[in-house]
Amino acid sequence: MTSDCLYIGTVFHKRYAPKKHEFSYNVFTIFADLDQLDKVAKKSHFFSINRFNLVSFHEADYGDPNSSKIVCLKERLLLLLKENSVDVAKIEKIKVLAYPRVLGFAFNPLTVFYCYDKDNKNIAVIYEVRNTFSERHNYIYSLPDNVSLEDNHTAKKCFHVSPFFDRQGNYNFSLVQPNEKVKVTIVYEHDEQPRLTAGFSGYRKEISDRVILSLSLKMPFMTLKVMGGILVEAVKLKLKGLKVFPHPENHKYQSSKVARMIKNNVKIQRNIE
Repeated sequence: MTSDCLYIGTVFHKRYAPKKHEFSYNVFTIFADLDQLDKVAKKSHFFSINRFNLVSFHEADYGDPNSSKIVCLKERLLLLLKENSVDVAKIEKIKVLAYPRVLGFAFNPLTVFYCYDKDNKNIAVIYEVRNTFSERHNYIYSLPDNVSLEDNHTAKKCFHVSPFFDRQGNYNFSLVQPNEKVKVTIVYEHDEQPRLTAGFSGYRKEISDRVILSLSLKMPFMTLKVMGGILVEAVKLKLKGLKVFPHPENHKYQSSKVARMIKNNVKIQRNIE
């Protein structure tokens, strides 16, 4: 397991059906221990925690928005895990992989929280998915004993993300343990056929004034690029004639469980490479 850092890389989306469509763009993420955020902020004058800066990380951007009275993000996540039958007594640290705010703005379609025990063994993973309606849903994976983080795992899709897909089918998750490189891949599957592959892959970079300034100059409007990219690609898909599924009303902040994947492991691995 690597120390706190930035990952510079590429977000990619590839649709297989009902119409083929793909795109990618460059981004950077923060990877940090939630117990060490203050120490992380000391690595650069241009990076702050819970206050404005060129680049910043705000705990209020994540977790249950209805439990914002609990300021500490780690406490809110431990409560969430406990409510979903995860043995939180074993969890020593939680690390976050997410887009930071740039010039005060951030939009995270997917945030990954890695939960470790005192021996740095993975205990659980939280996938926090967010849509453009400011709604969030958690997919929680409690790792069985003797199972690697990099083993494929799956969950039933139950949250409205893209208006061009309904809420049927499954998400198949694949992770590479954050180290010199990181990779997160999700294959959306319906009727045992892959419909979409999306993910992020990046390489490690130390947090420093020089790196933060360089990234800010190269990607000053990263948040706008993420949001704008979603809207632009939506227009392209609409022009291709894809059916639009309406946004369901009154979505509540919820969680659902992820399970280890046994069958179709070879097929899914091939599709995410």
